[in-house]
Amino acid sequence: MGEATSVVVVDDHSLFRMGVLQAIGLQKHFAVVGEGGSKEDALRLVEKLLPNVALLDISMPGNGIDAAREICARWPKTRVVMLTVSEEDDDVLEALDAGAAGYVLKGAPAPDLIAAISTVANGQAYLSPALGMRLFGVIRNRTEGHRVERLVDKLTPKEALVFRMLGRGCTNRMIAEEMGVQVKTVKFHVGRLLTKLSARNRVEAALLAQRHLKPTTGPKA
Repeated sequence: MGEATSVVVVDDHSLFRMGVLQAIGLQKHFAVVGEGGSKEDALRLVEKLLPNVALLDISMPGNGIDAAREICARWPKTRVVMLTVSEEDDDVLEALDAGAAGYVLKGAPAPDLIAAISTVANGQAYLSPALGMRLFGVIRNRTEGHRVERLVDKLTPKEALVFRMLGRGCTNRMIAEEMGVQVKTVKFHVGRLLTKLSARNRVEAALLAQRHLKPTTGPKA
């Protein structure tokens, strides 16, 4: 039989921590080697014990995400799993950016917690099932946002102006009057925009403009 996976549990809610300790204690292949209630405790325990996995409360004194970031930087062999009541997308993404390999909601059943520890200890990432699909959508939207931002940066000044005015709901004639050009010239710029942005129509391009361009004010071009 292989060596047990060593775990430290750091959470300032003593009753919850006790429940976690009991759940882990029932697993023969896990060994709780330390517990605490703050960022300071987490750093001290990891430095002293170098556990395989550190379970950290995201909202503990000193900030769990900050603790995760420091642990991942200083002791990369210790894998971090965040324990939290928060389902906020920003909290999840910030924890993952800090280096956490797992994210488990406090209301999750014990088998989910055990699965998270086992998965993370084996070098993989774990997210509570309810968070996984939603987070995939968030990441996909952010990735799409970055893609559009890169494309917008490559627009010519005239194309950028047309793009901005589409976002304001302007018609081709309104854009033509603003730019002092003929409508057919605006149609040409709109066509190039749709191609560059991979937009199917001007409505889609307008929605992209509303989402990715900051409002601007100033003299007419």
